[in-house]
Amino acid sequence: MPFFRKKKKEAVRMTMRGFPGDANTCKCLLMAAEKKVKLDVEVLDVLGGACDQEAYRAISPFGKYPYLEEGDFSTTSVNAVLSFLDVRGEGSSLLNPKKAQLFGLQNYWGQVSRKLCEPAVDTLVKASIYGIEGGDLDAARAQVATVLDELNSFIDNKEYLVGEYSFADVHWTAVVHMLTLAGDQDMITSRSNLNAWFGRVKARSSYAGLPSLDDVKNKQLRSVA
Repeated sequence: MPFFRKKKKEAVRMTMRGFPGDANTCKCLLMAAEKKVKLDVEVLDVLGGACDQEAYRAISPFGKYPYLEEGDFSTTSVNAVLSFLDVRGEGSSLLNPKKAQLFGLQNYWGQVSRKLCEPAVDTLVKASIYGIEGGDLDAARAQVATVLDELNSFIDNKEYLVGEYSFADVHWTAVVHMLTLAGDQDMITSRSNLNAWFGRVKARSSYAGLPSLDDVKNKQLRSVA
């Protein structure tokens, strides 16, 4: 008598489009690795105008990225992708702190990163790695230095930014990583608390999956296994 086995349903792969020279893409790679999400990646050449192409605007009307899709579900922009990966990943514990005060601090430092530091770091990355002069580099470094001074003071005697490893660490790990790739690692090493924190997050297995300088120069991304 023939024996029939029910065919296993194939798992739907998750795919993200992003850019290796972009801190927000790096944040999503970190989150995927932290939450053990298998993530295929495709390069979206934002410097080449990929976000303005009609085909991309058809799936991301405002040209936002990173863009993530899984089956018939899709979402775009860093906050949406990070939140999705956090909940979709392995384990029941989320990276958002449970205590209200820590949750507030996490969101505060995430906002400081996005609004006050990342635009200046992006200016430095474009100039140093891609040769795109689009702003005052001295002003950009001064802006970054001002923010890093405050962060360095805040994390005195702290293992991670706001208690346990959280979204705040994801934001700042990506930003500091991009800053080092731009050749401004002295801005980290000269601040002892920040440098010690960076050493701890670099020791996490998720950090190894971030784009290298060669990856960024050559516009390459590696999938998260």
